[in-house]
Amino acid sequence: MTTAVLLLVLFSGFIHAFWNYLAKTIPSGAPFVWLLAAVMSIILLPFVLIYTALYGFDWSPENVAILAVTGFLHLIYFLVLQKGYQVSDLSVVYPLARGSGPTFATIGAVLFLNETVTLWSVAGLAMVVGGVLLVAGVAQRMGDAQKRRAGIFYGIGTGVLIAAYTVWDGYAVKNRALAPVFIEYFSHPIRVAVLAPVAWKRWPEVCAIWAAHKWKTLLIGAISPLAFIMVLYAMKTAPVHFVAPLREVSIVFGVIFGAKLLTEENFRPRLIGSLLILAGIVLLSV
Repeated sequence: MTTAVLLLVLFSGFIHAFWNYLAKTIPSGAPFVWLLAAVMSIILLPFVLIYTALYGFDWSPENVAILAVTGFLHLIYFLVLQKGYQVSDLSVVYPLARGSGPTFATIGAVLFLNETVTLWSVAGLAMVVGGVLLVAGVAQRMGDAQKRRAGIFYGIGTGVLIAAYTVWDGYAVKNRALAPVFIEYFSHPIRVAVLAPVAWKRWPEVCAIWAAHKWKTLLIGAISPLAFIMVLYAMKTAPVHFVAPLREVSIVFGVIFGAKLLTEENFRPRLIGSLLILAGIVLLSV
């Protein structure tokens, strides 16, 4: 892995944690997911049109099917993640999601993309799992049992979805040579279309979120696709089971944002768990 790819993925991790912090401060749920998808569709459309005009695109049934699958995977991911932020803390859901994701993604890369792992990778995965368990243990000490269980459930569930779309999108850019901007863009119109009935039914909520959080929504709409496109470009030149764990440096940023900006409790043990995850990520990237 080159230094340029390393820096690209690390910067992507910071951006990812920052937009998740912003999303935590906005009323979550299907109305926000629809609104954000609509904003992203508008922001990215000029770039897609320019790329298509310059390089074209193969609209084969296989490529269209790949874009459709990635769109639905990202749709479910956004819904589960936002639900987790509704019912639990950012510094619990985010580390569990981002920490368990690489574990499942590495397994998927080995099983479906024919990648190989080293002893360093296995040791790194063990440290990631240990850090995830530590963060989950912190969650178990929360006073609200329902909040505790929900944070663990949605955090791990989001991790599974992260692994699913990481492996699928890695296949798209490496095996099908699809441009990252296409993979990132077409998931948004799919979310807009699928959630349109919900958005129409709850239109007052959509309008209220836009009125109160317009600038945050626009900022998330701009930087969230940027973060993922960076990762997709990195996966074009580096193995998926290296890139997927390395981007989880965002876990440390997420815990810091949750504790310092959202004043969530149990900062120190959650930070220790996130640093253990980060140490595992370093081993995975060796």
